[in-house]
Amino acid sequence: MRFKIILFIILFACKTQSQTSQFNEIDSLINSSIKHKNFPGAQLYIKFKDSVIINKSYGYHTYDSIVNVNNKHVYDLASLTKVLASTFSIMKLYDENKLNLEDKVSYYFPELKNSNKKHTTIFESLSHTSGWIPYISHQNFIKKRNGNLKTSIVRKKNHKRFSIKMSENLFLKNTYSKKLFKRIRKSKLNKTGVYDYSGLFFFYVPRLVYNITGFNFESYFKKTFLSDKKSSITFNPTKEFNKEMIVPSEYDSIFRKSLVHGYVHDEAASFMGGVSGNAGLFGNAESIGTLLNILEPESTTFKRTTVQKFTSYAFKNSPVRRGLGFDKPYSSDQYGEYPNKNLSKNSFGHTGFTGTMFWVDPDKKLTIVFLTNRVYPTRSNQSFYKNNVRSKLIDILLRK
Repeated sequence: MRFKIILFIILFACKTQSQTSQFNEIDSLINSSIKHKNFPGAQLYIKFKDSVIINKSYGYHTYDSIVNVNNKHVYDLASLTKVLASTFSIMKLYDENKLNLEDKVSYYFPELKNSNKKHTTIFESLSHTSGWIPYISHQNFIKKRNGNLKTSIVRKKNHKRFSIKMSENLFLKNTYSKKLFKRIRKSKLNKTGVYDYSGLFFFYVPRLVYNITGFNFESYFKKTFLSDKKSSITFNPTKEFNKEMIVPSEYDSIFRKSLVHGYVHDEAASFMGGVSGNAGLFGNAESIGTLLNILEPESTTFKRTTVQKFTSYAFKNSPVRRGLGFDKPYSSDQYGEYPNKNLSKNSFGHTGFTGTMFWVDPDKKLTIVFLTNRVYPTRSNQSFYKNNVRSKLIDILLRK
């Protein structure tokens, strides 16, 4: 008996020492990334099995090292919105038999019935095989030839006809979103059935949710998924947080001519007043990690078959790398193993342009949330990708 106790103590000590070494490696990786200006600061949340093993912040809001990042501060989540708000909402409507994945998008939006998108299904839209083009730079349509913004569309002061707030001192004409949807409707349609990541369908998701439920998108999202009142996840964070709690993203030298701080980074989402299906959510890593618990078997938010349907590959034995709304692991000659070769094929997640990521591996009982503002001060800095920070982080976590 005494020998067994001693053996247990030795094994426990070895395990603790190994874990400490692992945590030190993670700290070293992130601090080195900050030093090399991959990003000025970060938050990391790691859950293994039923325990949160890391919930930590690093660095500063900006490179001037004035405001330390802490766990309560919120980041612009960018395209994580496509999953956490849009896909989750569609999953719930599917779960409740209020929506069919083979429904045509034009069934809910009659204006598409006379367009080249009349046959597009929700399944195709979520798997990014709809043929819709990836993106439209709507901000380029509101500029004059000299680069100044058209005052018939944008004003620098709030007005009853110009009240959509895109930044501290920039207000969009209230009716302008109609032109945004008209551009989407008239945009080119590429070959269907082929993977081509497109964010355009997600602009329709808030209206889709409203058409089915009668609730506006933000209200539906919060009442359905954010039962935890402590959650930091929100649209338009300046309504709930002081600015010092919000991590800035990029200095926009082209469109808003200012530091984007407290307002959505994605230009097109800013045209929607910061509440869009493609981008707009802000939050901290802990709140995202907590929200992801609704995908676990113990949760009653979704049926297990619904979670399985959406987080599995949309097409088996196919080069299409997506689930429904979710990203999946894949390998290619050009990019290698994405996001990391050690993740199981049952894992799923998403990344965001601002430098955000969540990934869940149910086989390995692992949840990762990693938030940065890698676009500060400019999106042209590609060192975050060149240094492959996300994959290196996963390497450390899953090293055998």
